[in-house]
Amino acid sequence: MVGMKELLSKFEKLIAEGDRMFSRGDYSGAYESYLNALYSLAAIVVYRSTGMLVPPERLPGFLGGFPELEDAIRRYSGSALGEEKVRSLREELERLRGMMSLPSSER
Repeated sequence: MVGMKELLSKFEKLIAEGDRMFSRGDYSGAYESYLNALYSLAAIVVYRSTGMLVPPERLPGFLGGFPELEDAIRRYSGSALGEEKVRSLREELERLRGMMSLPSSER
């Protein structure tokens, strides 16, 4: 069974993977990793508040109490790629991480 520790570990790994890809100029890969990290962050928030693991496609329905997170998922899902968009998503992840009281990553 997956618990909070595993969810946090997955989130951190996705951020680190995205950072590596971004530094190599692989903006598409970085965007995908950061977007998956955003969904992982949403899963963490839902798990904290409900104790349930929710599949990514159902997460928005559980985020009513977290409009900033719900808005970020809506803004970044399916949007056009580019270095600035990837950088913006990465910054958004750090902002949301702070709002959700998760430790900041070193970048």
